[in-house]
Amino acid sequence: MYQTASDDCVWYSCEAQGEEMTPRIPILVWPFETSPPEYKALSNHGGDEDWLALVPVELTGRYIAWLDSAPFGNDVSVHPLPDGRTVYIGAHA
Repeated sequence: MYQTASDDCVWYSCEAQGEEMTPRIPILVWPFETSPPEYKALSNHGGDEDWLALVPVELTGRYIAWLDSAPFGNDVSVHPLPDGRTVYIGAHA
């Protein structure tokens, strides 16, 4: 896994396990306040949000350990999208 940062987003790349290859698939992570509004609207944390991650369809259903580890694993909600991607929102308790 490696990390790259732009002005307002951090993305992580994990290897998705395939039968013939293991391509690098990015997971986008934003500070909650700069995340896209359509994903922010999914939150049910009531104002305590810290971050938002968008997990691509290729990684849906896989356990992503760092989403459950400090500093990520405070109170995490999971929001599947109709297109197969998943939004994770982390908040402090």
